[in-house]
Amino acid sequence: MTSIQLFHSRDCPGNTLHANILRALENLDRNIPVEQVEAGPEHDGGPLPALAVNGRIVVSGVEPTVRELELLLADHLDEDGNSPCGSCDSCGMECGGCHGAEGCPGCENGKTPGSLAGKIIGFVILLIILFTAVKILS
Repeated sequence: MTSIQLFHSRDCPGNTLHANILRALENLDRNIPVEQVEAGPEHDGGPLPALAVNGRIVVSGVEPTVRELELLLADHLDEDGNSPCGSCDSCGMECGGCHGAEGCPGCENGKTPGSLAGKIIGFVILLIILFTAVKILS
């Protein structure tokens, strides 16, 4: 089950981030509760407000727009609302991308599927290398 937590304090209540994450989840047709957690003395001193998806901090110290949160959540959640990296509820085994288990339906050949942004960056780097090679050879 996916969990989303919003860490805040009295000085940084994170009201805008909370409203934006709720609207982003609504736009993505996801029914995932957002737990608000007041950061106490045990907080590591990182910038607040902070947003965690499945225990991993994904936003810290800023309040992204609804569209930015939609893209961020699309990278961190699959169609079932589960994280593609971590314990998979559908098969009951650890995800092969992070923990090495094979045969997880959330993984492609034992690897966690990459985000679209990572694929685009890789393609741009490949194009730069190709253009540089053509320039040197000509």
